[in-house]
Amino acid sequence: MIKYIFRQNKDYSRFNIIKQFTKDLKLKNDIYILLPFSKNQFFLNFFKRDRIINDFFISNFDTYVYDRKKITAKNPRAWWKFFQDWFNFKFSKYLLSDTYTHFKYWESLFGKYKGELFVLPVLADKQIYYPLDKELNNKKIKILFYGSFIPLHGIDIILEAFSLMEKAGVDFEAKIIGTGQIYSNMKNLYEKLELKNVQMDGKFIDENQLAQEIREHDIILGIFGDSKKAKSVVPNKLYQAVASKKTIVTMYSEAIFEFFDEKDLIVCDRNASALCENLIKLMNNSNLLESTAENGYKKFLEIYDKTKIDFENFINKIDNEI
Repeated sequence: MIKYIFRQNKDYSRFNIIKQFTKDLKLKNDIYILLPFSKNQFFLNFFKRDRIINDFFISNFDTYVYDRKKITAKNPRAWWKFFQDWFNFKFSKYLLSDTYTHFKYWESLFGKYKGELFVLPVLADKQIYYPLDKELNNKKIKILFYGSFIPLHGIDIILEAFSLMEKAGVDFEAKIIGTGQIYSNMKNLYEKLELKNVQMDGKFIDENQLAQEIREHDIILGIFGDSKKAKSVVPNKLYQAVASKKTIVTMYSEAIFEFFDEKDLIVCDRNASALCENLIKLMNNSNLLESTAENGYKKFLEIYDKTKIDFENFINKIDNEI
């Protein structure tokens, strides 16, 4: 049967999706899935590694040093995080990543991986993220960004794009939900730009409320950060948006096109002018807005169903090899 190894039993989307994918599996042997944010548990369960699927998901070292820039590479805490990541990556027989591009980035940090890789995309929990059951009739186009205030998200780009839209006289409403590491800096920028059509109050809301907010907006914004991680992942909010049949606008990255086509979403360069231009283009073309949302939703369902089958086959193969 499937068993889980974790440091803390957190209720988060990726864990719930994995449980949904594996709940009907009939296995001859115990197979363990090591959940993200639990890399220290790999040391404690090292001698089970031939039957552990390690959901590596993110590098702790990369997150703290390069992505969030909380510590430098010379900090002893960074050395420990690097060792944790390297040990997990080096000695896992079975590894999960969210994109192949992200996996190749890990190899650039920790060396060649010699085990078996399965790319398990982030996806979205269909019990929480689903389309509105009625037509949306907002008087103005409503644009939503949500997430932690971390460098990965490029919130400065988003605020500056909104400023350009306001200066151009574009009629819209926008909401930014969340707080975090760089919130005070972004609040200062928000006030400096004197944004009138944008609500940003530094609050988090629960996931069900968030899903409803997504359904009530016309356009969802993705990420616009400049880190290598930002260019290697397909963010949660992208999958959550397309699962809700919403058009998402996000920064171009190779990782996105591992799963999606150009007709499924809107991508742009990482600058405020490009984002502003693409948002105005969408606002002035209701057919494009609707067709992109429809295409993205259909593609999400295809990715979800295919991933479930492929993941079941991956686990059954491991079961037969034990």
